[in-house]
Amino acid sequence: MPKFFDISLSLDNSTFPWPGDTKFIRLEKKGSGIVSQLIMSTHTGTHVDAPKHFLFNKSGVDKIALTKLVGPARIVEINAKNLITSSDLEKLKIQKGERILFKTRNSGLYKKGKFTADYVSLSLDGARHLARKKIALVGTDYLGIEAKSAPGHPVHKTLLSAGIVNVEGLDLSKIKPGSYNLAVLPLKIKAGDGSPARAVLWR
Repeated sequence: MPKFFDISLSLDNSTFPWPGDTKFIRLEKKGSGIVSQLIMSTHTGTHVDAPKHFLFNKSGVDKIALTKLVGPARIVEINAKNLITSSDLEKLKIQKGERILFKTRNSGLYKKGKFTADYVSLSLDGARHLARKKIALVGTDYLGIEAKSAPGHPVHKTLLSAGIVNVEGLDLSKIKPGSYNLAVLPLKIKAGDGSPARAVLWR
């Protein structure tokens, strides 16, 4: 029997958004049953970025190939203070088509209960390294893979232009580095720029 690990963030009224995004709200309407209204950004909690997020004329989240979202994945622990660089990635011997999830000190930041800009992010040369390797998917353990102050969003654009699926907001705090199977499924929002997703590992 496989052992499953849920690496998604829970969504409730205490969920903190990326600065400037819509705060998550769930409003219950009780009658003969309960039906809730959800108010949130498409990039709330654990979510998938579509190419359209920063490449406005490209495809939406509904067009992401399932073959990229489901399959073997590797959790790698990176001890970077601020940036994950190409020199950090060269040590990992990344192969074409891999799904790579970064476990960093970010996993402890969720406990603060509010957004902090002091998180580990992927450098532009790191993004270019992943693009050259032609990986299928990259995931990070905070709400953004790119430094908040980066003008023009070059990391996102490099990844998305290379056809790399970007998953942000993973909770890897209880996950040991190693090989797993991954399924991360966003909502099928037509031409959507992104979507919250449930992400699950098993082995």
